[in-house]
Amino acid sequence: MISTKSVNFQKKYELPEGTSILESQVAGHPFDVEKNTISMLKSDNGHVLKPVSKILLGKREIEFYENLQNASDDISSQLLRFIPNYYGTRELEITEKSTTFLELADITKGMSEPCVMDIKIGKRTWDPLAGEEKQIAEGKKYVESRRAYGFCIPGFQVYRLSDGQLRKFGKDYGKQLNEKSVIEALELFLNISTGNLPNRDLILKLLSFLWKILAFFRAQKKYRFYSSSLLIAYDAMKLRQLTRLNGHQNESSLPSMNRSNTFSHSLNSVDIQSQPVVIENGIKGLFKSASPTFLKRAIHNRTLDRFQTLKRSLSSHEITKKEIDKQQTTATSTPIVNFEENRLFRTHSYTHNFDNDIKEMKEDYATILAELCGKSKEQQNWVRINMIDFTHVFPADDDDFDHNYLEGLESLIKLLERFLARVIKRN
Repeated sequence: MISTKSVNFQKKYELPEGTSILESQVAGHPFDVEKNTISMLKSDNGHVLKPVSKILLGKREIEFYENLQNASDDISSQLLRFIPNYYGTRELEITEKSTTFLELADITKGMSEPCVMDIKIGKRTWDPLAGEEKQIAEGKKYVESRRAYGFCIPGFQVYRLSDGQLRKFGKDYGKQLNEKSVIEALELFLNISTGNLPNRDLILKLLSFLWKILAFFRAQKKYRFYSSSLLIAYDAMKLRQLTRLNGHQNESSLPSMNRSNTFSHSLNSVDIQSQPVVIENGIKGLFKSASPTFLKRAIHNRTLDRFQTLKRSLSSHEITKKEIDKQQTTATSTPIVNFEENRLFRTHSYTHNFDNDIKEMKEDYATILAELCGKSKEQQNWVRINMIDFTHVFPADDDDFDHNYLEGLESLIKLLERFLARVIKRN
Protein backbone atom coordinates (compact mmCIF):
# COMPACT_ATOMS: atom_id res chain seq x y z
CA MET A 1 0.00 0.00 0.00
CA ILE A 2 1.32 3.45 -0.98
CA SER A 3 0.99 6.02 1.80
CA THR A 4 -0.64 9.46 1.45
CA LYS A 5 2.81 10.98 1.99
CA SER A 6 4.15 9.10 -1.02
CA VAL A 7 1.20 10.08 -3.22
CA ASN A 8 1.59 13.77 -2.34
CA PHE A 9 5.33 13.54 -2.91
CA GLN A 10 4.77 11.99 -6.33
CA LYS A 11 2.44 14.82 -7.35
CA LYS A 12 4.77 17.52 -6.06
CA TYR A 13 7.89 16.28 -7.84
CA GLU A 14 6.18 14.60 -10.80
CA LEU A 15 7.62 11.15 -10.24
CA PRO A 16 7.24 8.78 -13.20
CA GLU A 17 4.02 6.81 -13.34
CA GLY A 18 4.30 3.48 -11.57
CA THR A 19 6.91 4.71 -9.08
CA SER A 20 6.82 6.05 -5.52
CA ILE A 21 9.35 7.01 -2.88
CA LEU A 22 11.00 4.11 -1.09
CA GLU A 23 9.64 4.62 2.41
CA SER A 24 11.96 2.02 3.94
CA GLN A 25 15.09 3.90 2.83
CA VAL A 26 17.22 4.56 5.92
CA ALA A 27 20.48 5.93 4.50
CA GLY A 28 21.75 7.88 1.53
CA HIS A 29 20.64 11.20 0.12
CA PRO A 30 17.01 12.32 0.52
CA PHE A 31 14.99 13.61 -2.42
CA ASP A 32 15.81 17.31 -2.80
CA VAL A 33 15.21 19.13 -6.10
CA GLU A 34 16.99 22.29 -4.95
CA LYS A 35 20.14 20.35 -4.09
CA ASN A 36 19.72 18.19 -7.20
CA THR A 37 19.61 14.94 -5.21
CA ILE A 38 17.27 12.08 -6.04
CA SER A 39 16.47 9.38 -3.51
CA MET A 40 15.62 5.75 -4.05
CA LEU A 41 12.26 4.86 -5.57
CA LYS A 42 10.04 1.81 -5.60
CA SER A 43 8.54 0.47 -8.79
CA ASP A 44 5.00 -0.88 -9.03
CA ASN A 45 6.55 -4.28 -9.83
CA GLY A 46 7.98 -4.37 -6.29
CA HIS A 47 11.57 -3.64 -7.25
CA VAL A 48 13.80 -0.94 -5.77
CA LEU A 49 15.21 1.76 -8.08
CA LYS A 50 18.60 3.14 -7.03
CA PRO A 51 19.58 6.38 -8.83
CA VAL A 52 22.96 6.91 -10.40
CA SER A 53 23.86 10.24 -8.85
CA LYS A 54 27.48 10.33 -10.00
CA ILE A 55 28.26 9.01 -13.46
CA LEU A 56 31.63 7.42 -12.71
CA LEU A 57 30.52 5.75 -9.48
CA GLY A 58 27.24 4.62 -11.02
CA LYS A 59 29.03 3.10 -14.00
CA ARG A 60 31.34 1.26 -11.63
CA GLU A 61 28.44 -0.25 -9.65
CA ILE A 62 26.52 -1.24 -12.78
CA GLU A 63 29.61 -3.01 -14.10
CA PHE A 64 30.05 -4.77 -10.76
CA TYR A 65 26.53 -6.23 -10.90
CA GLU A 66 26.71 -7.15 -14.58
CA ASN A 67 30.14 -8.75 -14.33
CA LEU A 68 28.90 -10.90 -11.46
CA GLN A 69 25.98 -12.13 -13.56
CA ASN A 70 28.39 -13.33 -16.24
CA ALA A 71 31.21 -14.60 -14.02
CA SER A 72 31.83 -18.33 -13.71
CA ASP A 73 34.44 -18.45 -10.95
CA ASP A 74 33.53 -19.86 -7.53
CA ILE A 75 34.07 -16.63 -5.55
CA SER A 76 31.70 -14.64 -7.79
CA SER A 77 29.08 -17.39 -7.64
CA GLN A 78 29.22 -17.37 -3.85
CA LEU A 79 29.01 -13.58 -3.72
CA LEU A 80 25.79 -13.63 -5.75
CA ARG A 81 24.11 -15.34 -2.78
CA PHE A 82 24.61 -12.28 -0.57
CA ILE A 83 23.63 -9.40 -2.85
CA PRO A 84 20.19 -8.25 -4.09
CA ASN A 85 18.92 -9.69 -7.35
CA TYR A 86 19.83 -7.32 -10.18
CA TYR A 87 17.33 -6.63 -12.99
CA GLY A 88 19.34 -4.22 -15.13
CA THR A 89 18.88 -0.46 -15.44
CA ARG A 90 16.02 1.89 -16.26
CA GLU A 91 15.98 5.44 -17.63
CA LEU A 92 13.37 7.65 -15.96
CA GLU A 93 12.62 11.33 -16.34
CA ILE A 94 12.35 13.24 -13.06
CA THR A 95 11.90 17.00 -12.89
CA GLU A 96 12.57 17.16 -16.64
CA LYS A 97 15.88 15.37 -16.24
CA SER A 98 16.72 11.87 -17.43
CA THR A 99 18.19 9.70 -14.68
CA THR A 100 19.59 6.17 -14.77
CA PHE A 101 18.42 3.77 -12.06
CA LEU A 102 19.66 0.34 -11.04
CA GLU A 103 16.71 -2.02 -10.61
CA LEU A 104 17.17 -4.29 -7.59
CA ALA A 105 15.14 -6.67 -5.44
CA ASP A 106 13.48 -5.15 -2.37
CA ILE A 107 14.79 -6.73 0.83
CA THR A 108 11.53 -5.83 2.65
CA LYS A 109 9.20 -7.47 0.13
CA GLY A 110 6.22 -9.05 1.89
CA MET A 111 7.07 -7.62 5.32
CA SER A 112 4.19 -6.01 7.23
CA GLU A 113 6.36 -3.93 9.59
CA PRO A 114 9.86 -3.83 8.07
CA CYS A 115 12.66 -2.93 10.48
CA VAL A 116 15.70 -1.94 8.43
CA MET A 117 19.26 -1.00 9.40
CA ASP A 118 22.15 0.12 7.18
CA ILE A 119 25.56 -0.84 8.63
CA LYS A 120 28.57 0.48 6.71
CA ILE A 121 31.40 -2.01 7.13
CA GLY A 122 35.05 -1.05 7.45
CA LYS A 123 37.17 1.37 9.47
CA ARG A 124 38.44 2.81 6.19
CA THR A 125 35.71 3.98 3.78
CA TRP A 126 37.76 5.68 1.04
CA ASP A 127 38.99 3.72 -1.97
CA PRO A 128 42.50 3.67 -3.49
CA LEU A 129 41.62 6.44 -5.96
CA ALA A 130 40.56 8.93 -3.26
CA GLY A 131 42.62 12.08 -2.94
CA GLU A 132 43.93 13.51 0.31
CA GLU A 133 40.96 15.85 0.73
CA LYS A 134 38.51 12.98 0.33
CA GLN A 135 40.42 10.83 2.80
CA ILE A 136 40.39 13.59 5.42
CA ALA A 137 36.65 14.18 4.94
CA GLU A 138 35.83 10.48 5.23
CA GLY A 139 38.05 10.13 8.29
CA LYS A 140 35.94 12.69 10.16
CA LYS A 141 32.68 10.74 9.75
CA TYR A 142 31.34 8.33 12.40
CA VAL A 143 34.71 8.49 14.16
CA GLU A 144 33.88 6.86 17.51
CA SER A 145 31.89 3.88 16.23
CA ARG A 146 34.36 3.12 13.44
CA ARG A 147 37.28 3.33 15.86
CA ALA A 148 35.59 1.00 18.38
CA TYR A 149 34.08 -1.57 16.01
CA GLY A 150 35.22 -0.99 12.44
CA PHE A 151 31.68 -0.18 11.28
CA CYS A 152 29.14 2.62 11.57
CA ILE A 153 25.35 2.96 11.40
CA PRO A 154 24.18 5.63 8.91
CA GLY A 155 20.51 5.00 9.69
CA PHE A 156 17.74 2.61 10.64
CA GLN A 157 14.02 2.33 11.20
CA VAL A 158 12.21 0.12 13.69
CA TYR A 159 8.60 -0.71 14.52
CA ARG A 160 8.18 -0.85 18.30
CA LEU A 161 6.69 -4.16 19.44
CA SER A 162 4.56 -2.63 22.18
CA ASP A 163 2.43 -0.41 19.95
CA GLY A 164 3.62 -0.78 16.34
CA GLN A 165 4.94 2.79 16.25
CA LEU A 166 7.52 3.44 13.51
CA ARG A 167 10.68 5.26 14.59
CA LYS A 168 13.44 6.47 12.25
CA PHE A 169 17.05 7.34 13.08
CA GLY A 170 19.22 9.06 10.48
CA LYS A 171 22.85 9.99 9.97
CA ASP A 172 22.80 12.73 12.63
CA TYR A 173 21.97 10.06 15.21
CA GLY A 174 24.51 7.64 13.77
CA LYS A 175 27.36 10.16 13.84
CA GLN A 176 26.97 10.54 17.62
CA LEU A 177 27.30 6.83 18.37
CA ASN A 178 30.27 5.63 20.39
CA GLU A 179 31.44 2.31 21.83
CA LYS A 180 28.58 2.17 24.35
CA SER A 181 25.75 3.76 22.39
CA VAL A 182 26.32 1.51 19.36
CA ILE A 183 25.15 -1.38 21.56
CA GLU A 184 22.14 0.68 22.65
CA ALA A 185 21.30 1.39 19.00
CA LEU A 186 21.43 -2.32 18.16
CA GLU A 187 19.21 -3.11 21.15
CA LEU A 188 16.75 -0.47 20.00
CA PHE A 189 16.71 -1.85 16.47
CA LEU A 190 16.31 -5.45 17.66
CA ASN A 191 13.44 -4.47 19.99
CA ILE A 192 15.36 -5.51 23.10
CA SER A 193 13.47 -3.52 25.71
CA THR A 194 14.82 -2.72 29.16
CA GLY A 195 14.84 -5.78 31.41
CA ASN A 196 13.93 -8.19 28.61
CA LEU A 197 16.07 -10.74 26.84
CA PRO A 198 16.80 -10.61 23.10
CA ASN A 199 14.61 -12.82 20.93
CA ARG A 200 16.65 -15.95 20.33
CA ASP A 201 15.04 -16.77 16.98
CA LEU A 202 15.84 -13.32 15.59
CA ILE A 203 19.45 -13.30 16.82
CA LEU A 204 20.13 -16.82 15.52
CA LYS A 205 18.73 -16.00 12.09
CA LEU A 206 20.84 -12.86 11.85
CA LEU A 207 23.95 -14.74 12.94
CA SER A 208 23.30 -17.55 10.47
CA PHE A 209 23.46 -14.99 7.63
CA LEU A 210 26.49 -13.20 9.03
CA TRP A 211 28.44 -16.40 9.71
CA LYS A 212 28.07 -17.35 6.04
CA ILE A 213 29.23 -13.93 4.88
CA LEU A 214 32.16 -14.21 7.31
CA ALA A 215 33.08 -17.61 5.87
CA PHE A 216 33.04 -16.03 2.41
CA PHE A 217 35.39 -13.21 3.45
CA ARG A 218 37.70 -15.67 5.16
CA ALA A 219 38.09 -17.38 1.81
CA GLN A 220 37.95 -14.65 -0.87
CA LYS A 221 41.03 -12.67 -1.92
CA LYS A 222 39.59 -11.32 -5.16
CA TYR A 223 37.88 -8.09 -4.05
CA ARG A 224 38.35 -5.14 -1.71
CA PHE A 225 35.10 -3.58 -0.47
CA TYR A 226 35.23 0.08 0.60
CA SER A 227 32.21 2.02 1.90
CA SER A 228 29.99 -1.03 1.36
CA SER A 229 27.09 -1.80 3.68
CA LEU A 230 25.12 -4.65 5.12
CA LEU A 231 21.39 -4.03 4.90
CA ILE A 232 19.56 -5.89 7.66
CA ALA A 233 15.78 -6.32 7.69
CA TYR A 234 13.22 -8.22 9.71
CA ASP A 235 9.44 -8.12 10.12
CA ALA A 236 8.40 -6.70 13.51
CA MET A 237 4.91 -8.19 13.16
CA LYS A 238 6.39 -11.69 12.95
CA LEU A 239 8.73 -10.93 15.86
CA ARG A 240 5.79 -9.70 17.95
CA GLN A 241 3.89 -12.93 17.31
CA LEU A 242 6.90 -15.12 18.10
CA THR A 243 7.66 -13.16 21.25
CA ARG A 244 4.13 -13.75 22.56
CA LEU A 245 4.16 -17.43 21.63
CA ASN A 246 7.61 -18.05 23.10
CA GLY A 247 6.63 -16.30 26.29
CA HIS A 248 3.54 -18.46 26.64
CA GLN A 249 4.94 -21.91 26.18
CA ASN A 250 7.35 -24.26 27.90
CA GLU A 251 10.57 -24.63 25.92
CA SER A 252 12.05 -27.42 28.03
CA SER A 253 11.66 -29.84 25.13
CA LEU A 254 14.27 -27.95 23.11
CA PRO A 255 17.94 -28.94 23.44
CA SER A 256 20.07 -26.67 25.60
CA MET A 257 22.91 -24.54 24.25
CA ASN A 258 26.43 -24.38 25.63
CA ARG A 259 28.08 -21.03 26.22
CA SER A 260 31.34 -20.12 24.56
CA ASN A 261 33.54 -17.05 24.59
CA THR A 262 33.37 -16.98 20.81
CA PHE A 263 31.06 -18.76 18.42
CA SER A 264 32.70 -17.98 15.11
CA HIS A 265 36.46 -18.52 15.38
CA SER A 266 36.33 -21.87 13.59
CA LEU A 267 34.35 -20.75 10.56
CA ASN A 268 37.26 -21.45 8.22
CA SER A 269 36.08 -25.06 8.22
CA VAL A 270 32.41 -24.23 7.66
CA ASP A 271 30.81 -25.36 4.44
CA ILE A 272 28.88 -22.21 3.50
CA GLN A 273 26.51 -24.27 1.39
CA SER A 274 25.26 -26.20 4.42
CA GLN A 275 22.00 -25.52 6.23
CA PRO A 276 21.93 -24.92 9.10
CA VAL A 277 25.43 -23.65 9.87
CA VAL A 278 27.18 -26.12 12.18
CA ILE A 279 30.29 -24.89 14.00
CA GLU A 280 32.63 -26.39 16.52
CA ASN A 281 31.70 -24.17 19.48
CA GLY A 282 29.00 -21.81 20.66
CA ILE A 283 25.57 -23.06 19.58
CA LYS A 284 26.88 -26.56 18.97
CA GLY A 285 24.29 -27.95 21.35
CA LEU A 286 21.45 -26.46 19.36
CA PHE A 287 22.22 -28.06 16.02
CA LYS A 288 24.65 -30.89 16.75
CA SER A 289 23.28 -32.51 19.89
CA ALA A 290 19.85 -32.91 18.32
CA SER A 291 19.07 -34.20 14.87
CA PRO A 292 17.01 -32.06 12.45
CA THR A 293 14.21 -34.60 12.77
CA PHE A 294 14.15 -34.20 16.55
CA LEU A 295 14.12 -30.41 16.31
CA LYS A 296 11.35 -30.46 13.74
CA ARG A 297 9.27 -32.84 15.89
CA ALA A 298 9.82 -30.74 19.03
CA ILE A 299 8.75 -27.54 17.31
CA HIS A 300 5.80 -29.33 15.70
CA ASN A 301 4.64 -30.69 19.07
CA ARG A 302 4.88 -27.26 20.70
CA THR A 303 2.89 -25.79 17.86
CA LEU A 304 0.16 -28.41 18.15
CA ASP A 305 -0.03 -27.91 21.92
CA ARG A 306 -0.41 -24.19 21.39
CA PHE A 307 -3.06 -24.78 18.72
CA GLN A 308 -5.09 -27.00 21.03
CA THR A 309 -4.75 -24.44 23.83
CA LEU A 310 -6.07 -21.64 21.66
CA LYS A 311 -8.86 -23.83 20.37
CA ARG A 312 -9.96 -24.65 23.93
CA SER A 313 -9.70 -21.01 24.97
CA LEU A 314 -11.77 -19.68 22.09
CA SER A 315 -14.53 -22.21 22.73
CA SER A 316 -14.59 -22.08 26.54
CA HIS A 317 -16.38 -18.82 27.35
CA GLU A 318 -18.96 -20.65 29.52
CA ILE A 319 -16.49 -22.81 31.40
CA THR A 320 -16.06 -21.83 35.03
CA LYS A 321 -12.79 -21.88 36.89
CA LYS A 322 -13.96 -24.94 38.84
CA GLU A 323 -14.55 -26.86 35.62
CA ILE A 324 -11.14 -25.86 34.26
CA ASP A 325 -9.46 -27.00 37.49
CA LYS A 326 -11.28 -30.30 37.12
CA GLN A 327 -10.08 -30.67 33.52
CA GLN A 328 -6.50 -29.93 34.51
CA THR A 329 -6.67 -32.58 37.25
CA THR A 330 -8.18 -35.33 35.11
CA ALA A 331 -6.75 -34.62 31.65
CA THR A 332 -4.18 -37.06 30.34
CA SER A 333 -2.77 -34.55 27.85
CA THR A 334 -0.85 -31.37 28.54
CA PRO A 335 -2.77 -29.14 31.01
CA ILE A 336 -4.32 -25.92 29.85
CA VAL A 337 -1.63 -23.22 29.88
CA ASN A 338 -2.02 -20.83 32.78
CA PHE A 339 -1.76 -17.66 30.73
CA GLU A 340 -4.81 -18.67 28.69
CA GLU A 341 -6.77 -19.31 31.89
CA ASN A 342 -5.81 -15.89 33.25
CA ARG A 343 -6.69 -14.24 30.00
CA LEU A 344 -10.06 -16.01 29.89
CA PHE A 345 -11.15 -14.83 33.33
CA ARG A 346 -9.83 -11.32 32.75
CA THR A 347 -12.08 -10.97 29.72
CA HIS A 348 -15.04 -12.18 31.77
CA SER A 349 -14.44 -9.35 34.21
CA TYR A 350 -15.49 -6.93 31.43
CA THR A 351 -12.22 -5.02 31.51
CA HIS A 352 -11.11 -2.95 28.54
CA ASN A 353 -8.54 -5.60 27.45
CA PHE A 354 -11.06 -7.90 25.80
CA ASP A 355 -10.61 -6.63 22.23
CA ASN A 356 -6.83 -6.68 22.53
CA ASP A 357 -6.87 -10.23 23.90
CA ILE A 358 -9.01 -11.44 21.02
CA LYS A 359 -6.72 -9.68 18.54
CA GLU A 360 -3.64 -11.34 20.06
CA MET A 361 -5.25 -14.77 19.99
CA LYS A 362 -6.23 -14.32 16.34
CA GLU A 363 -2.66 -13.33 15.47
CA ASP A 364 -1.32 -16.34 17.41
CA TYR A 365 -3.78 -18.55 15.56
CA ALA A 366 -2.67 -17.16 12.19
CA THR A 367 0.97 -17.72 13.10
CA ILE A 368 0.35 -21.34 14.05
CA LEU A 369 -1.57 -22.01 10.84
CA ALA A 370 1.31 -20.51 8.86
CA GLU A 371 3.76 -22.78 10.68
CA LEU A 372 1.59 -25.84 10.09
CA CYS A 373 0.75 -25.13 6.45
CA GLY A 374 3.51 -22.86 5.18
CA LYS A 375 6.58 -23.87 3.28
CA SER A 376 9.84 -24.06 5.23
CA LYS A 377 11.52 -21.36 3.11
CA GLU A 378 8.60 -18.98 3.61
CA GLN A 379 8.64 -19.51 7.39
CA GLN A 380 12.33 -18.64 7.61
CA ASN A 381 12.21 -15.61 5.31
CA TRP A 382 11.12 -12.95 7.83
CA VAL A 383 14.77 -12.05 8.53
CA ARG A 384 17.09 -11.03 5.67
CA ILE A 385 20.55 -9.56 5.11
CA ASN A 386 22.01 -8.22 1.85
CA MET A 387 25.40 -6.80 1.01
CA ILE A 388 24.80 -3.49 -0.80
CA ASP A 389 26.58 -0.39 -2.19
CA PHE A 390 29.32 -1.41 -4.59
CA THR A 391 30.52 1.89 -6.02
CA HIS A 392 33.87 1.45 -4.28
CA VAL A 393 34.71 -2.20 -4.95
CA PHE A 394 38.17 -2.82 -6.39
CA PRO A 395 40.18 -5.88 -7.43
CA ALA A 396 42.61 -6.98 -4.74
CA ASP A 397 46.17 -5.83 -5.41
CA ASP A 398 47.76 -8.55 -3.29
CA ASP A 399 47.17 -12.15 -2.28
CA ASP A 400 45.56 -11.34 1.05
CA PHE A 401 42.16 -11.08 2.71
CA ASP A 402 40.04 -7.95 2.97
CA HIS A 403 41.04 -7.22 6.57
CA ASN A 404 39.25 -3.86 6.59
CA TYR A 405 35.90 -5.54 5.89
CA LEU A 406 36.68 -8.52 8.11
CA GLU A 407 37.35 -6.34 11.15
CA GLY A 408 33.97 -4.63 11.00
CA LEU A 409 32.08 -7.83 10.20
CA GLU A 410 33.70 -9.76 13.04
CA SER A 411 32.90 -6.94 15.50
CA LEU A 412 29.25 -6.96 14.48
CA ILE A 413 29.06 -10.73 14.89
CA LYS A 414 30.65 -10.59 18.34
CA LEU A 415 28.10 -8.02 19.51
CA LEU A 416 25.22 -10.22 18.35
CA GLU A 417 26.86 -13.27 19.93
CA ARG A 418 26.87 -11.39 23.25
CA PHE A 419 23.12 -10.87 22.89
CA LEU A 420 22.75 -14.60 22.26
CA ALA A 421 24.93 -15.41 25.29
CA ARG A 422 22.53 -13.40 27.47
CA VAL A 423 19.69 -15.68 26.39
CA ILE A 424 21.77 -18.81 26.98
CA LYS A 425 22.90 -17.66 30.42
CA ARG A 426 19.33 -16.91 31.54
CA ASN A 427 18.12 -20.31 30.31
